[in-house]
Amino acid sequence: MTLVSQSRRAAALLTLAVAAAAPAIAAPSNVALLPSDGARLLANQRFDIRVEGQGAGPYSAKLWIDGRLAKFTSGAQGTATTDGISAAGWGGFNLRGTSLGHKGWHTLTAEFTDGTGTTTVTSRIQVVDPFEGARGHRRLTKNIVIMLGDGMGVAHRTAARIVRYGVTAGDPNGRLEMDQFPGTGLVSTHSLNSIITDSAPGMACYTTGNHFFNGQEGVYPAHVTNPFYAPRVEYLAEYLHRVKGTALGLVSTADVEDATPAANAVHTANRNNGTGVVDQYLDESDPGNSRAFGTGLRVLLGGGRRWFMPATTLYSSRTDSTGYPSLPADLIAGWNLPATPAKQGSASRDLINDFKTAGFSYASSHTELDALTSGHAPQKLLGLFGYGNMNVALDKVAKRRGELPAGASSYVVDDYLAPDQPMLDEMAEAAFKVLSHHRDGFVLMIEGAHIDKQSHLMDADRAIGETLEFDRAVGVARKWADRLGDTTVLVLADHECSGFSLIGALSLNGGIAALKNLPSENGTLSPGTVPAHQNAVGTYDLAGFPSYKILPDGYPATMDIDNKVLVGFGANSDRYESWLSKPTPVIDSLLPSPFKGTTGLLGAKGYATIPELRDVDKNGFFIRGHLNGEGQAVHTAADIPVSAYSTGNKAWLRFVGAQKNTDVFFKLMKAALAGDEPAEREWEERD
Repeated sequence: MTLVSQSRRAAALLTLAVAAAAPAIAAPSNVALLPSDGARLLANQRFDIRVEGQGAGPYSAKLWIDGRLAKFTSGAQGTATTDGISAAGWGGFNLRGTSLGHKGWHTLTAEFTDGTGTTTVTSRIQVVDPFEGARGHRRLTKNIVIMLGDGMGVAHRTAARIVRYGVTAGDPNGRLEMDQFPGTGLVSTHSLNSIITDSAPGMACYTTGNHFFNGQEGVYPAHVTNPFYAPRVEYLAEYLHRVKGTALGLVSTADVEDATPAANAVHTANRNNGTGVVDQYLDESDPGNSRAFGTGLRVLLGGGRRWFMPATTLYSSRTDSTGYPSLPADLIAGWNLPATPAKQGSASRDLINDFKTAGFSYASSHTELDALTSGHAPQKLLGLFGYGNMNVALDKVAKRRGELPAGASSYVVDDYLAPDQPMLDEMAEAAFKVLSHHRDGFVLMIEGAHIDKQSHLMDADRAIGETLEFDRAVGVARKWADRLGDTTVLVLADHECSGFSLIGALSLNGGIAALKNLPSENGTLSPGTVPAHQNAVGTYDLAGFPSYKILPDGYPATMDIDNKVLVGFGANSDRYESWLSKPTPVIDSLLPSPFKGTTGLLGAKGYATIPELRDVDKNGFFIRGHLNGEGQAVHTAADIPVSAYSTGNKAWLRFVGAQKNTDVFFKLMKAALAGDEPAEREWEERD
């Protein structure tokens, strides 16, 4: 480009910028160009471009990419209906499934016109070349494993280590599996519209390299009539399946329609639309391995059976309103998707049967999972082990031990109608057995979901138990990474939850027995009166070194010991606190409707619906929360730790130090596409 042409282009861009900063009077308002300014994409990563605005129709629009006029794939010019999917009062124009191959900054410019005038907007997006800086002999990461401890901050990890191994004379007596990874760093956790992320963009930033609004996964925010029509961004699993043929595995202790598993494979602007979420898992899995579209999903394990059963089946949650009848034609064409199945998004779909038809073996219990994977594992595996969320580790362990928790009259897993559930490490083992068949490699996400959920509910003992279960799954991942080679394992969280804090240990004459015998102080509300329960918290010297008895199954014999770890919650809501293990959990939100509420299956058995209603009439004292109108503790903006491990190369070094959450995607993709310096000892042994 000549100096004259550069000057002309700069002048044109300046004119456009001035127009965007000072639009004409009565021009259309709320005009947006997506991706938003500052977005980052990998070279050749697919994404949608959308121009939308609110105003008075008819609407028209134009789009330039680096000064060249581009053609929309949908949006009729000079009409009030435009693309047919924009919300009332909005016009929208889309370019679906595009990509940019050249690294550097690219400028998108759009004009949006309605009956009152024209507004011009610009967006500068950056394209990252995964091969930039790659020199010498490199060894590729073939398999990527993301271990996601939902809501897990530093204090969760510390508490789990103290409970599992104890401390002697100031030194930990052992380290968690995740603590033994060589690479350690910090990750910021903000979303596109807040310093406080929820789990949807909190996970999706790792798998797309882009920020999204809270509640949204794999899509940019847009005003459309159905959340599944929003403009998409290609996931890590989709990109690698397309270019390398990798498979995808998703393992979670949550309902699988939940944000974290879905933010690896599902494109939606509403994380709660479960019917469409689970349908998209299958319909965009590329079951024939064409590599023309989709994620290559081959393993899906967790809870959420309610979404897979026809609406006429007891405990089903499927509804037409949480699905979608069909995707827009240009979205299907732009992303090379197959035609929408006849019952996509419909309440009557039998999705379990459709998974089976697509070649998935199905398990509904731990026993069935073992039977499927004890010999030669299947090529594809679906496991749904509860109607909603699976139960937490301590409640599953109680049933396996045959020991009812103190104060309980029945096993929690029985009350949830899921008496035979696998542990997370057992699910992880099954997933690795299946995915190890896939010679082109795989992406596997394993989530410890209830670290977050029990922190929300301010149930410290269950949250710690979840971290212990998660760490056992980390050990499984490391074992398989060593066995398979060329595998990178990351342990991290999407955000911190509840302001989880180790404030001390039980320090009360008579220990846990004395604590149990303290009278209820839930009516003691005056700041001038200190409840005896509050005085039971030993800080500094009084905290000492708690010592838990760990049984062969890897979990404490009991969480209620004389010197037990005590936890405070900096992002708390109202609750009653006794410092004792709760015999039953608070009712999960991700359950079929008949389970929930005070008169539901669980409420009728005495389960509390919110933390404030637990222990009201039992030992404890009232703690006023910081949060007005919140029934649970909330997420925080705290940075979270990342631990990295790799076999075959030194990819783990990429994650040392401080980084943005979106950086994780680009580092993983560079490891998979361009590789890293080989790990010398392993390289020599294999050659």
